[in-house]
Amino acid sequence: MFQRFSIPALRLVAAWLATSGTALAADRYGDGFYTRGVEAAMYMDQGDAVLDPFYVPAKKWAFLPRTTLTLTHEDNLFLDPDEPREGTTVRLAPGLLAIWGRPADNHVYADYGLSIPVHQSEQELDDRPSHLLRLGVVYRTGKSQANLQGGFRHMEDVDAELGARVAKRDLFADLSVEHRVSGKSSLGALARAERHDFDAEEYSDYDRYYGALRCYRRASAKSQVFVQGGFGRDEPRSDGGEANAADFFDLSLGLRGKQSPRFHLGGRAGVMWRQYDAADRPDSEHWIAALNAESTPFGLTTFTAELQADVRPAVDAAGVDAVDREVIFGASRRLFMERLRGTVSVTFGQVEYIGGGTTVAADEPVEVTDGQTDDYWGFTAGLDFWTRWNCSLGAAYSYMERTRGSAEDDGSYDYGRWTLRASWNY
Repeated sequence: MFQRFSIPALRLVAAWLATSGTALAADRYGDGFYTRGVEAAMYMDQGDAVLDPFYVPAKKWAFLPRTTLTLTHEDNLFLDPDEPREGTTVRLAPGLLAIWGRPADNHVYADYGLSIPVHQSEQELDDRPSHLLRLGVVYRTGKSQANLQGGFRHMEDVDAELGARVAKRDLFADLSVEHRVSGKSSLGALARAERHDFDAEEYSDYDRYYGALRCYRRASAKSQVFVQGGFGRDEPRSDGGEANAADFFDLSLGLRGKQSPRFHLGGRAGVMWRQYDAADRPDSEHWIAALNAESTPFGLTTFTAELQADVRPAVDAAGVDAVDREVIFGASRRLFMERLRGTVSVTFGQVEYIGGGTTVAADEPVEVTDGQTDDYWGFTAGLDFWTRWNCSLGAAYSYMERTRGSAEDDGSYDYGRWTLRASWNY
């Protein structure tokens, strides 16, 4: 069945496992490779009261091992609106970061994570280990900087773009460069390539290529505004996906940096124009955004907000684009002691389908109408406690509810996930 939404349960995974992308390539795709090690390396030698990772030094190299054991219970494993099936999974997730240099300076890193299913109550789940790899190089001079990163991910999980449990392989690579041309202005360029391969034949594999130029202007002592113009290509690689091939252009305004000691707003917003290879598909125009804000007004609680809007080809329907728009509000703070932290977030979103077509699933094709919408909302709440010896414990619950337009009995359902974890050096 044709379904696509973003799931708050993945926010939980991102909060525990995500690493941040480069400053220039700040749109969220690269953040999805949850290898964690690069983020942990930021706390090396800092003497932080909570996060002080163990590492093995070797001249200019450092090696950061880590491991996590998770227990997850899901009340609707396959997002079935009629017959939800519960399931419990135990996974062991070791990992290792190798870094040459330090994150604050020029450095090279390789970060690998492995998620091994130790126990699965549902036999239909994929029993293969998940692999997550991220490589990167950061080089800075007095006036210039260059960031190169690449990643590979192979895993089965609830997919935020499809709204289904799928097994897939993702590859990405991006390069960003920036050069300061004056005391107030800088020029930048970025390039990105993505490859998405699905194990199931009913989904269309596709590539995305994108390149852009940026012009920065200093707005304050610690913030800059910029203009970005880019060109890209969505290229299906599966039979029957040719109707989704398109060139796209975008123009956006953005902001980066810290506007005040307790507030910052970053990201960009603008317009995307899409031109399709198929002669019978008219050109389309959509607003896009990748914005995030963070504020600590009282010193203890950190409030966050995120707005995302993107357009991608629908991989399970020919001749259809999916416009996904969502807003996320969150808060985190320490509770009673420095080592106990609580987090909560709520998500509201909508997916609009542009273009009419039929899903390519052979067993149950579904007609997709132009302008059809799916609405979703959800929340995540979690606690994390750091003990001594670099150990930590965590517990979280995530819930999501989805409706398809006004037809609540057609593909509408809810989904809940409990997660417990025990980690070392994480």
